[in-house]
Amino acid sequence: MKKVNRLRCVFIGLVGISCSSAWGEEWGKHGGGHAEKRYSILSAINEKNVTNLGVDWFFDLPGAQDGLAATPIVSDGVIYITTSFSNVYAVDSKTGRQIWHFNPGVKAKHGFSNSWAARVNRGVAVEGNKVIVATADCRLIAVEKDTGKAMWDVLTCDPSLEYSITGAPRVANGKVFIGNGISDYGARGYLSSYDLETGKMVWRFWTVPGDPKRGHENETMKMASKTWADGYAKNGGGSPWDAIVYDEKYNQVIFGTDSGIPFDPDVRSPGGGDNLFLNSIVAVDANTGRYKWHYQTVPNDAWDFNSANHIIQAELNIDGKQKDVLMQAPKNGFFYVIDRSNGRLLKADPYVNATWASRIDLKSGRPIENPAARYHKTKEGRSRVTPSLLGGHNWHPMSYSDKTGLVYIPAHEFSTTYRLNPDAQLGGALFDSYGNDLNAERDDLSKSATQIGRLIAWDPRRGKAAWTVDHELPMNGGVLSTAGNLVFQGTATGKLNALSADKGQLLWSFDLGSAVQAPPVTYMRDGVQYVLIPAGSGGIGRFLVPLYGTGKSAVGPDRLIAFSLNGRKELPKDVESDEIVPRPPFETEDKKLVEKGRELFEENACGICHGSVAVGRRPVGSSVRDLRYMDAETHKNFYKIVLDGLYKALGMMPHKDILSLDQARAIHYFIVDSQWKLYNEKNK
Repeated sequence: MKKVNRLRCVFIGLVGISCSSAWGEEWGKHGGGHAEKRYSILSAINEKNVTNLGVDWFFDLPGAQDGLAATPIVSDGVIYITTSFSNVYAVDSKTGRQIWHFNPGVKAKHGFSNSWAARVNRGVAVEGNKVIVATADCRLIAVEKDTGKAMWDVLTCDPSLEYSITGAPRVANGKVFIGNGISDYGARGYLSSYDLETGKMVWRFWTVPGDPKRGHENETMKMASKTWADGYAKNGGGSPWDAIVYDEKYNQVIFGTDSGIPFDPDVRSPGGGDNLFLNSIVAVDANTGRYKWHYQTVPNDAWDFNSANHIIQAELNIDGKQKDVLMQAPKNGFFYVIDRSNGRLLKADPYVNATWASRIDLKSGRPIENPAARYHKTKEGRSRVTPSLLGGHNWHPMSYSDKTGLVYIPAHEFSTTYRLNPDAQLGGALFDSYGNDLNAERDDLSKSATQIGRLIAWDPRRGKAAWTVDHELPMNGGVLSTAGNLVFQGTATGKLNALSADKGQLLWSFDLGSAVQAPPVTYMRDGVQYVLIPAGSGGIGRFLVPLYGTGKSAVGPDRLIAFSLNGRKELPKDVESDEIVPRPPFETEDKKLVEKGRELFEENACGICHGSVAVGRRPVGSSVRDLRYMDAETHKNFYKIVLDGLYKALGMMPHKDILSLDQARAIHYFIVDSQWKLYNEKNK
């Protein structure tokens, strides 16, 4: 079977059809094919028999339990998936048996970006005899497909300069394409192309202009420099950290870019300017990396509304004319349909409530903004805005069904207050992500009704939703659609749901025991169709732990679960952690100091790793622990850890240039106060 599939894929590839979408039995590319529709032609599992699905096999992924974000790749009967610290596992697609494991030895000590990203990886690319993985410490590695042994290893960015990588590589025409991140701490973004066989760099496209005194790399950067008040991006930005697609018809690579810092554009680019190529969709020649066209979704951005999100390619009839298009639902809340032959905007409609702009002008392509949304211009220095910095749709992959013509968006709606704060380490602004004060108690956060998770079936031709299903919590998993008239999605509450693709009717649901962020895939093996879901919540989900709580969303194991119509296995019953909360070392009677610690915890973005209001993902198992379980030794060394970098090798960066001793003491008091509350709750 393996040889037959491989030969047929090569033959189909020679005539210009993506083998994964034409052959359809496996999931050979990140988005199911170069078009990244995440649609499968398989229909053995369909709306009539989906209720018979059961667990066929499961595999608990070893290592740090930091959650899963990767799309599994299925090639020649083997599943390839990544976990935190860019570990790669090869698993038999029929039995769930581990075949090999590759550990690239990622170091998380290089900087804040590198440390955060070490816990997230969105997958590999498989081509020929190679598995390609990008690491959090900026390496691009080719691993032998059958053995898991490294073949070549190149440095594609410098982790000491706040670069890192969480995204999956893409491969086409003998080249590997990879971006980087994270723009939030000052990296200057670029997309690179490497030779698949040797690992030698072929070309590089910078996304924002560098210092003109050093000379611009090309005419494109010279052009972009005119959109920056100082002639260049002093603090970097524009990282292509996720969406990269290869357009076979026009032989171009299309990718999305991040925003820049500070978030306040009056500081980032005093005097104005659109700031290219922040918040943009960019197309470059696949062979040379030369600029072809771009479309910027949010000129002069102030809200971190980046456009690095999933891009889908398709052919649509727009106003009576057949068009080659790309579709994206970026963070800003508008759904875009763009002519991918030239970058011209065709349609833009709000898919969630968007208060920062009333509409997108189709002639100019620019948003018609609500002036009150620009918090940096208001007298109070704050504005209530929807969507929030977390967006109306984040990185979680969408799906486009050839059967229904609908795009399925894993969306959510957050209202938030942006407010200027030069002391804020993340972009020089603060935001309450829950629709109320971030310093609210955990119970209040869980009861908040200002966040809505949604699965939206979007009609891109009509610019409106065909149907919508609300979820109990926001930030749910990626989506898969199939020819069986089905849509599959994992949820933040730990369910895998199957809905009818045409009407959105819930047909089947299964309790996975773990919250989901990653997307499901489907494949055929020996005449049996499987639906595969990576369960285990991670990434930015760490920040949302207080909202999720422990009762609504399961913080279960990182687990691959394969379903089939013949499946009859049961998942192990997860035992609730009885981890003892250590008695805090001192009383926290100084409530003003505790409150100051809350503010500093927020200002310094501690919650991005440790969970907002210091409620972490899990007490044990994860590489980033819940701070409320600190033992006496950790408390004793708190200032050495926070200020001096005692745990730098584990990814906890020294903060002595950011925090004073008194500020660190306030944060310590806040954590101790939080620990007391949990300790008293556990010892009623």
